[in-house]
Amino acid sequence: MLSFPARNRLLAGLGVLALAAAFTIGGVAPAASAHDSVASTVPSDTEHVDLAPATVSMRFTDNIMQLGAIMLVVDSAGTDWSAGEPALDGPTATLAVDPALPDGAYQVRWRVVSADGHPISGTFDFSVGDASAVATPTTDAAAPVITTPTDSTVVTTNTAASTGGGLPIGVTALIGALVGLGLFLGVVALTRRAASARQRTNPPTTETTHS
Repeated sequence: MLSFPARNRLLAGLGVLALAAAFTIGGVAPAASAHDSVASTVPSDTEHVDLAPATVSMRFTDNIMQLGAIMLVVDSAGTDWSAGEPALDGPTATLAVDPALPDGAYQVRWRVVSADGHPISGTFDFSVGDASAVATPTTDAAAPVITTPTDSTVVTTNTAASTGGGLPIGVTALIGALVGLGLFLGVVALTRRAASARQRTNPPTTETTHS
């Protein structure tokens, strides 16, 4: 059986470990759940170019997974002017455009799998040549539907939408801090109870002097 001083040291050590675990939960877990985002596109969003581009591309904040990427170049009538499948290279996704692309306004609709395994999606617009008389595509146009990748390797523990996932960093940090505080207070209570039990078991004695 542990002596009271040894037990107190053990309980104090457990308290320190509990606090360390709580700060780990609050500080590290949110970073792991963050999704990639678009750093830049070519053409840039709402850019007007004189000649039809041979390709459109996007660069993300991290390498994207080589899985289930979809990119479309859609006009106001819902026609897709992409040529082939997107090529993925690290954080970059590039799509060839039909050489016959006429003047007009276009919307690039994309869906990729983030480095954390979550599918993310979005759009950006550009126009070519004399696009003044051409309506800008909207997401309500009868364009091909971008479906969610169904490959079994896209598996995560979070089913949140592609535009977000997990708890906000502040909320997760607060939960971690509260858990750590609760564990620490529990350790303090056990330590005090052990000290009280020791005092009851070994009451202080007073020496008497005989003359």
